[in-house]
Amino acid sequence: MTPWTGRTPVIRRDWARLLPVLILFVTAGCVGTTPDASTPTTPEDAVTVRVTHVVDGDTVDVRFPNGGEDTVRLLGVDTPEVRAENDPTEFEGVPDTTAGRDCLRRHGEEASAYAENMLAGRAVTLRFDTAAGRRGGYGRLLAYVVVDGRSFNTALLERGHARLYDATFRERDRYASLETTARENRRGVWSCAA
Repeated sequence: MTPWTGRTPVIRRDWARLLPVLILFVTAGCVGTTPDASTPTTPEDAVTVRVTHVVDGDTVDVRFPNGGEDTVRLLGVDTPEVRAENDPTEFEGVPDTTAGRDCLRRHGEEASAYAENMLAGRAVTLRFDTAAGRRGGYGRLLAYVVVDGRSFNTALLERGHARLYDATFRERDRYASLETTARENRRGVWSCAA
């Protein structure tokens, strides 16, 4: 009650009703944000994350600074599968035979081991590409992964651990050149070619 009117102010009652809503609204931003909330607002932005798990040579799980987690598919590269059958026709010159598939599987395991050695538990920078979009067909983030100031995506191509992935992205021409050089020198998966 206000001393000059003897009535309870209307404003005080309204605040009493709004207070729980305001508390909920304010605290909603402090707990359990989604991984997208911690990723950059535009695709060209970059964010530093920690790699929590290496799925295979071209896919990793990461944790954002706010605690959110997501799966990242390395943009523009494709390593041979380790948990599924490989299709040798995806790797130019690799014969579509048991020997070709076995060779690709071995190199998929090598690519995964390389990723594990270079990325597991490390802080890396994710860079995004407006030409590629934010997410791929399986809902995974698409990104260039930078570790120790160097592109891990290009390292996979240079060592022959990966092929150029047929997609639209800004680095495509450079990635095609790196794949060609690795193939000509029969590095990594390209040693499987006939």
